[in-house]
Amino acid sequence: MKQSNTVEKTPFLDELYQKYQKDAGSVSSAWQEYFKNGAAVNLMPKNNVTINPVSSSAGNEVSGLQNNVANLIQVFRNHGHKWADVNPLEPKTETPEELSLATYRLNDVDMQQKFISNGLLKEDQSTLADIVDTLKKTYTSSIGVEWGNLCSKEESVWLREKMETRKNTPNYTKEEKERMLKGLIANDRFENFLHTKYVGMKRFSGEGADAMIPMIDTMIDIAGSHSVNHILLGMAHRGRMSVLANILDKPMEEIFSSYNDTIKIPENISGDVKYHQGKSYDVTTKSGHKVHMSLLNNPSHLEAVNPVVMGSAKAKEKVHGKGKVIPLLIHGDSAFSGQGIVTESLNLANLEGYSVGGTIHLVINNQIGFTGVPKDAFSGEYCTDVAHMLQVPIFHVNGDDIEACNYVMELAMEWRQKFNKDVVIDLVCYRRYGHNEGDDPTFTNPEMYAKIKPHPRPYNLYSAKLKEEGSFNDSEIKALEKTYTDKLHNAFEKAKKGVKLNIDMFSENSNWKNIQAVSGRRTKTAIKPTTVKEIAKNITNWGADFPVHPKVARMMERRKNMLQGKEPMDWGTAEIAAYGSLLYEGHSVRISGQDVKRGTFSHRHIVQYGADGTEVSPIANIARKDATLEVWNSCLSEFAVLGFEYGYSLVEPDSLVMWEAQFGDFANGAQIIIDQFISSSEQKWQRMSGLVVSLPHGHEGQGPEHSSARLERYLQLCGEKNMVVTNPTTPAQIFHLLRRQIHRKYRKPLITMSPKSMLRNPLAVSSIDELTSGMFQKVISDNEVDVKKARRVILCSGKVYYDLLAYRNENKIKDVALVRIEQLYPLRIDDIQDIINSAEKAEICWVQEDARNQGAWTFILDNLQPEIDKKIRYIGRAASAAPSVGSNKKHNEEQLRIVKEAFAK
Repeated sequence: MKQSNTVEKTPFLDELYQKYQKDAGSVSSAWQEYFKNGAAVNLMPKNNVTINPVSSSAGNEVSGLQNNVANLIQVFRNHGHKWADVNPLEPKTETPEELSLATYRLNDVDMQQKFISNGLLKEDQSTLADIVDTLKKTYTSSIGVEWGNLCSKEESVWLREKMETRKNTPNYTKEEKERMLKGLIANDRFENFLHTKYVGMKRFSGEGADAMIPMIDTMIDIAGSHSVNHILLGMAHRGRMSVLANILDKPMEEIFSSYNDTIKIPENISGDVKYHQGKSYDVTTKSGHKVHMSLLNNPSHLEAVNPVVMGSAKAKEKVHGKGKVIPLLIHGDSAFSGQGIVTESLNLANLEGYSVGGTIHLVINNQIGFTGVPKDAFSGEYCTDVAHMLQVPIFHVNGDDIEACNYVMELAMEWRQKFNKDVVIDLVCYRRYGHNEGDDPTFTNPEMYAKIKPHPRPYNLYSAKLKEEGSFNDSEIKALEKTYTDKLHNAFEKAKKGVKLNIDMFSENSNWKNIQAVSGRRTKTAIKPTTVKEIAKNITNWGADFPVHPKVARMMERRKNMLQGKEPMDWGTAEIAAYGSLLYEGHSVRISGQDVKRGTFSHRHIVQYGADGTEVSPIANIARKDATLEVWNSCLSEFAVLGFEYGYSLVEPDSLVMWEAQFGDFANGAQIIIDQFISSSEQKWQRMSGLVVSLPHGHEGQGPEHSSARLERYLQLCGEKNMVVTNPTTPAQIFHLLRRQIHRKYRKPLITMSPKSMLRNPLAVSSIDELTSGMFQKVISDNEVDVKKARRVILCSGKVYYDLLAYRNENKIKDVALVRIEQLYPLRIDDIQDIINSAEKAEICWVQEDARNQGAWTFILDNLQPEIDKKIRYIGRAASAAPSVGSNKKHNEEQLRIVKEAFAK
């Protein structure tokens, strides 16, 4: 935590009053009235202390002194956190001059009498010194509070009264103190046990931030008293092993076995390091209420799990109701200020489609990030300054004062449940060892670690405090410690024999009970003609009085005609039909992304906007059972929003959950979610996801960033059937593809390259019969040219097919067959082999519009070429650093060259 070097010695109100005394006309009429009549300042209702307004007959001296009292109080409230004793490594003992009575000319020996004689204080009330003492305890002891940015009067008054009536000082029973003591014993003994048994091994100890364990324990208990059903927890490495053991009840023998390297991991999974793994656990609270606690898996990208937790919470909230699910995010200090995903996730907090009713943010402020100290880590005063954007309280608390930490968590939970808003706790502590236990922190931070080494542990401090005040004696404390250490030793002995890793892919949520492992069966996705009629009937059902946009109305009427078989069906109509049919079958649909309501290229219009600003989505009328349609235009974020939707998909396997990029390569900004979660979560953590990632793709002369969805990156991530990558070319194909995502017995993430120009290409159409029969075709052979007689077979994927088709039709070429690979991964090699084998005399070419080092070419070369006897010739652009040229003319020239070469003899 940084300390401010400059402090305003004269608050705003005092300056304004001085201006008023010199020249009343120099301030507004409202302030003139304020100073003329005096100002009422309500203080600490528990003490019943009130400074009454000055009467008009009172002298200027007393009037000015009264305003000085008001100013002093406001300085404590607004700026007391700057002088609070919250840093265990730098304790504060002296009251700064800025908070003294002398600074405000209030320490005169006759001051009390002046206030009484003017009717400002009654004789039986506290002295000014007592008022200051109350303010010190409330705002400058072990708790500092930033709350001056609250804009709601109701919120400010509620928080002020909660803090000032209690003086931010808890008064715990022996039972409550014992619970906190047990939490500290658990963390201290567990971490010390690992430290001595596994010397130098990475564990990312939480020592120094020991208060975290009793704080989480308290949060769970309060959640139970509010009938909360679920707490979803996301956190990085620091202290994670202790949380797994002491909060989520992960068997210690399993933890020790992972350190012994005797853990038995099944052959078909890769697993992950121990401090990335998650766990779920049902906790029965003191009130008898059961709370399901889930720690989500998290990679080394520290804060990337934040939106994943929020998305999962949103999905659970839909089932259990508002206020029944609470996300708890545990951050690191440097990561909270330094990682952009934190800001992106905070920005989702109050957006309708993404709000989770408030997240508890617990920042483990070690005052160091890797090896960097605060001056290297953030530009503001505190590591939590980024949270000011939400206008919520930020509590700074001394990690050595366990009861203060516990109290702050109680206050934070009260706030969250009262106002359904985020709240931030800055747990100011330290990191007892280096970044990991094999690191020597004195290399880079000798001064800090000179203070840490002799500093007593939180457990020792608290046990000494309890003995000194007489709450517990030494034998009672030792008995509690022995109970826990016996548990550690018993688990350690069990771990020597080796323990099987406990894996249950579907244990997290009962919604997964009907989901199975991968099946080789083909999935039926056709719908009945009667379902098509229902969709057609509802697609324009926006109500007689709805002021629909004329152009949109005409488009939707055309779509109705398409669904009635009167016109060929375009992409947008087939997509709407897929959503409508799923809703009709009782499956919910959730789509989010930038401008998805109309679609980036104005093709979707699943939501219609009225001229009066109202919105309707007629296709939602078709929903059966409890199915819902949610379509959310997201904020301009890829990282957080994609993470949110991934988290949502973990909870809702029977809902179609889709995120669409505005342009395909905008997903680059969310690459961490793609790499660390979507592509690998099943192999690492045994967590399936059916998320659909829709990426507009196709070279159309719009420049580098609007051309390629970077198909090659997704194909490079493919392995062990981890996800599905497609590049469909017809409306019927996208219809069956989206429906297949729900009707399969298992779940895999779907990456689909979606079109741009194909949305309105007159060749890219389908018939109604293709929806009521058939299924998604992974490979589409040529139905116009006989492959057996062709001189050349062109393998291609996506939009370039239509460029090739148009050129072939225009030039009446009859001896070149076009074969579309619609699903690139898993690649349907048998089907492609059958086509190539039947073309005995044909040359085999791969044609793409992407550069040679991009697109699917290297994937085809590595995966298809070894499986066939003929050499595949490449036709396309040369290798390039950028995806495309920035000139439309040059693009067209290049595209024509590719197409001509594809057919040249």
